[in-house]
Amino acid sequence: MQNRTAAARDLERIINNRTEVQSADILFLKFSSDIGTIRNAGRRGSLYAPEAILSVVKKLACHNLSKWSDVELANPALESENFEEAQVKLSAHIQKILTEQKRAQKFIYLGGGHDYIYPTVKAINHSSKKCVIINLDAHLDTRTDKEANSGTPFRQIAREFEGEVEIVQLGIHDFANSITTMSNLEKGKEIVATYEDVRFGSKDFTETEKFLERVIPFQKDTTYIFSLDADVMEAGIMEGVSAVNHRGLPYDFIEDVLLYAIDKLHCQHFGIFEYNPVYDNLSQKGARTLAALIYQIMDERTLLID
Repeated sequence: MQNRTAAARDLERIINNRTEVQSADILFLKFSSDIGTIRNAGRRGSLYAPEAILSVVKKLACHNLSKWSDVELANPALESENFEEAQVKLSAHIQKILTEQKRAQKFIYLGGGHDYIYPTVKAINHSSKKCVIINLDAHLDTRTDKEANSGTPFRQIAREFEGEVEIVQLGIHDFANSITTMSNLEKGKEIVATYEDVRFGSKDFTETEKFLERVIPFQKDTTYIFSLDADVMEAGIMEGVSAVNHRGLPYDFIEDVLLYAIDKLHCQHFGIFEYNPVYDNLSQKGARTLAALIYQIMDERTLLID
């Protein structure tokens, strides 16, 4: 009886809307590896994040007709052997998927370390020469390290992007970034709004849309990418990260930024990185928080369902 009841409930959950990759309205690209985080002296465990987050998403109640699918793209063996080669091959793989997906309207990238934003943007660059990346993070991830890792992706992107690229960094802490990390990028434009800038600029997070309209105004013919590093959130809601943030951004502000990206910027690319379920609590508080954001991304309001 219990099994039949559980099966019946699944018909009302997001898991029931799973389909083949080519038939998906929303596609999850999973990067189940923490090699980049380890190369950055971070804690092991973010390789479990994609499945931990999706396991919560699948159980949420379904209120629309949109179909979704997922594909695993990480290659930890190659990353361990030749990290730079792995990034090049992964970028080509993502590019192939984006080119072939005629139906999918939203792409959700689940890490793993934040290093995966680099091959993702490189892939998008093949079809878009003007890009704005909205990164919510405690760290700039513009380290000057010679070897690529989860702390270097935005400096790599700025250096190699073909066209115009703007990186908008929200929630940054001075104490979490070295002087070299905060040095100017060789190319591209970077806007940095620290936690204090965001707090006071949005009047204690009460006028988020006005703040965002000033900092990230809509530009025509521009591809927008939303990138969330889980450690941007305050420790009270996000324990499962390598670097717990004692003074992070509140959930409501982050959700407002996400909805602004969807509704006003028509964003189609969303990345969630650096969640580490090994350090989450037994209630999966962190995974549930991230799943709530994904639920907003999957909202049918901005999808054109056949």
